Amino acid sequence: MDLILLLAIVLVILVALLAAALLIPADISLRPFKEGSLAQLCVSFRFLKGIASGRVDISTSKREFRLRVLGVTILRKDLKKTDSAKKEKKKKPTDWKKLVWHANELYDAGKELVAALTKNTSVKRLRGKVKLGLSDPAHTGMLVGFIYAGSGIAKAVLPESELEIEPSFDKERMDADIETELRLPLFKVVIPLIRFFRRVRNSQ
Repeated sequence: MDLILLLAIVLVILVALLAAALLIPADISLRPFKEGSLAQLCVSFRFLKGIASGRVDISTSKREFRLRVLGVTILRKDLKKTDSAKKEKKKKPTDWKKLVWHANELYDAGKELVAALTKNTSVKRLRGKVKLGLSDPAHTGMLVGFIYAGSGIAKAVLPESELEIEPSFDKERMDADIETELRLPLFKVVIPLIRFFRRVRNSQ
């Protein structure tokens, strides 16, 4: 009897956590970084106001996923090794006839998922620094002017945006360090996400 009660309590806690994770919007951060030959993309997300969080780092040197709960890393996976292991497996030949047959269904599912994501995702903050330089200093000045005008429009729409633009008149370059913070209520995209993966699975 005590074991059944304990299992019931654990089940109620798990259901409550799942419901809270779906109802409380998830915070997502995208940070692309490029300086010279070094390029990196960091995607981090937080659930339940930071109780659970994850991070994906993709760069020229590593691909890593980390999952943290209450500040403790419980999972760390090297995605680069996973990719190499997949390559070693024998790939099945692509069934193009089946792929074309399900193309419309996949398109509809992808369209529904993208519509749900764009409709329900809100931008909290946009900040970063961009260094631009073209071969012609005059063209550099014109490009920086256009970007300044665009950043002014972004500032009017999103007052918390902070974008610093640094022109480089003596060197051709395109470096950036931009961080975008997004908020997404998961319960609004769960059904489109399930439909998308179900249709993808059926098409394979």
